[in-house]
Amino acid sequence: MRNPALTHLRDAVREEITNAFESVGFAKPRHVARLVCAANPGAIADIGSRLAEDALTDMARRELKNNTEQRECHLQMLLPGVPDAVTHLLPPAISIPCNDGGEGDVDAVIYKPLAQVTFDELKAHLDLLSSQITADIRRHRALTELFDMALAMGATPDARVFDVLGATQRSEEEVA
Repeated sequence: MRNPALTHLRDAVREEITNAFESVGFAKPRHVARLVCAANPGAIADIGSRLAEDALTDMARRELKNNTEQRECHLQMLLPGVPDAVTHLLPPAISIPCNDGGEGDVDAVIYKPLAQVTFDELKAHLDLLSSQITADIRRHRALTELFDMALAMGATPDARVFDVLGATQRSEEEVA
């Protein structure tokens, strides 16, 4: 069951993002968060520890992804036959999908030091990475096509992409 206070705050965040887009044309996550906190102190108080836990979880996730202390020396000792060029690119830990569902699927992955990973866990990480890369490639291709279409239709650096594409659509309708 979803927490009603969290649902309310999620809706408030969406509303502030919409307001920011309409009023200034862009949104800054921290600014949105401050506005929502100021407008909803009761809901924030109700779920304060959960929000703090979520923020710390995000912090831990970033640290797990970016931690590189002592990794090069340690990996070189563990992997004597692996070239330095490869060793320097290896992460200290990898994310592995898990299906325990113990926390309501909040954490669908675990992080494990690379030195302790099994072959099956490495395969699971590679599959997860592959699906993320595939999604990024799709988005990149779609955005590149949008960029190229707008450029071909005369977009200038300050022009809004949808305005350029919409103007072309309107001129085609006028000709028809």
